[in-house]
Amino acid sequence: MEERRDPVFTDEEVRLIRLWSLSDLSAGRQVSAQVAYFATPALFGVYGLVTGSQTVLGVAFLCILLLLVWGFVSTWREQRQVALMQSICRKLSAGDAGS
Repeated sequence: MEERRDPVFTDEEVRLIRLWSLSDLSAGRQVSAQVAYFATPALFGVYGLVTGSQTVLGVAFLCILLLLVWGFVSTWREQRQVALMQSICRKLSAGDAGS
């Protein structure tokens, strides 16, 4: 019988495991966060349409564009965590291969 060895994680991997285990990644949480970000400029834009104010409409459009850019930048920055999580998963999968 082959002895099973537990994977060895770096300090950074342990920190990410703890962070992910404590975070709320539920669909409801994600949707409510997106609605919270986009509802204000969307309502502002509707107000601009109703009142016919090009300035208000332009500000709302600019806010939505800035939120989209921020989303892309955040996703780009999170790629490091994705690579780290892949490393964790590879170590766990290698440990399962021996059982």
